[in-house]
Amino acid sequence: MSVKWTIKTIVKDIKYLRDSMRYALTQQEANEEPVVSYSKVGTVPPDYAKPVCFFCSYDRGDIVRENVLYYLKELSLTGFNIVFISSSNTISDVDLEKLAGYCIKIINRENRGYDFYGWKTGLKEYPYYSAHTAVLLANDSVLGPFFDFSDIVARLENCDADIVGMTDNFRYSHHLQSYFLYCKKSVILSREFINFFDRVKVIGPKNAIIRRYEVGFSRLLGRRFRLAALYSLERVLDKICYPERPKTLINPTSHLWKPLITEFKFPFLKKSLSIKPGISAQEVSIVLAESDSTFDIKMLTD
Repeated sequence: MSVKWTIKTIVKDIKYLRDSMRYALTQQEANEEPVVSYSKVGTVPPDYAKPVCFFCSYDRGDIVRENVLYYLKELSLTGFNIVFISSSNTISDVDLEKLAGYCIKIINRENRGYDFYGWKTGLKEYPYYSAHTAVLLANDSVLGPFFDFSDIVARLENCDADIVGMTDNFRYSHHLQSYFLYCKKSVILSREFINFFDRVKVIGPKNAIIRRYEVGFSRLLGRRFRLAALYSLERVLDKICYPERPKTLINPTSHLWKPLITEFKFPFLKKSLSIKPGISAQEVSIVLAESDSTFDIKMLTD
């Protein structure tokens, strides 16, 4: 690694230590569970012959947006039961009616603990997850899918790995990125899976969540189970040239979003890119059009 990137890495680590110390001084880890204000069944009956998706969502405007409903629709059409876990302040009656048509259960919880605690809440509120064929942990941090999602589902099921993600990352240590984690039957029945979520707590800052839970999930479960990413970073780098950063500092969904879509038909775009300088909805629209995506571009600015 060059001196430039070594310095950048050290600076990031120092910021992480600073933020962690500041958090420790101002707020101890909260042992009390986030309050669940709503937990009811949807109109879709559980089908244990299908995988179940625990889908975390948050909107500061307390709206379930069209891009989220579209993602849920695609999951439902491709064979997933859905447990929807919102950490917005509330879910309107109108949105509850829309969600009910896709979900076996709808949960509204207090906005603490990020997605890992949301998934923990979902697993607790719907303990029948272990009767399903698999568990998908997903969230609304992405737009899409841009392409036929049934192809993705087939790849998930046919993959030899026990836990399958969309993308992986080598920051801190090799791990699957947590916006999409498909866990097969042997995993969800395992003591490791159960123990991991039993130990999830409400912590901050966000970087601590990444280190302890996103990286920790792959590290703990990877001791026993095989992990794989459908769009692995090494496979992508074998095909494209990206000399700007060392592998350990590449976030594929951020730095490689364009070749992922154009060269690999990657089905998602991180919503955080919509506020990144230099990336416009028009540019994304052009990329999707060139890739023959039928995704409604109006949802890019929803």
